[in-house]
Amino acid sequence: MANKAFTRHHLLSYLRMARASARYPSLRFEGPCFIGPDVRFEVREGYGRLVVGAYTHFGAHARVRAHEGTLRIGAKSVIGIRNTLNCWIDISIGEACLFGDDIYVCDFDHVTTSLEVPIKDQGIVKSPVRIGDDVWLGTKVVVTRGTDIGDHCVVAASAVARGEYAPRSIIAGIPGRVVKVRT
Repeated sequence: MANKAFTRHHLLSYLRMARASARYPSLRFEGPCFIGPDVRFEVREGYGRLVVGAYTHFGAHARVRAHEGTLRIGAKSVIGIRNTLNCWIDISIGEACLFGDDIYVCDFDHVTTSLEVPIKDQGIVKSPVRIGDDVWLGTKVVVTRGTDIGDHCVVAASAVARGEYAPRSIIAGIPGRVVKVRT
């Protein structure tokens, strides 16, 4: 076959794109994307918005949720297997990002101030998350609300990123600290 974009896997992926777009009008693909098996998009109609850049790849079993606000994924990014992206206010992922497997990104936390009220009934606190262009998140990274990761950063496997990180930082640990700068 001369054109590699029409293999069985690509055609299945295009079918998954069409199915997701039909189900969620607030989901917009800006071009062809590769969507692995059992990827689930959830967009709360009237509240959430999901914008996916062209040539983005979603690994199997990924969960992408826009409850409220906008979740934007830049072009040519790779979202690994079993990643969860959970958006309540605003998550912005730059272009050409590489996410390893089992990553969790969210822009909210549960309120835990009262012992008399169950945590699930106390509400949530929201802060936007920004992940710059050309960022690599290693396996099992957690990105918490209010985090801003600059362009060209690397976040080591199993790190918990919280706070602001300058461009070209290499981040490791719990909580994530800059251990080196890429030159």
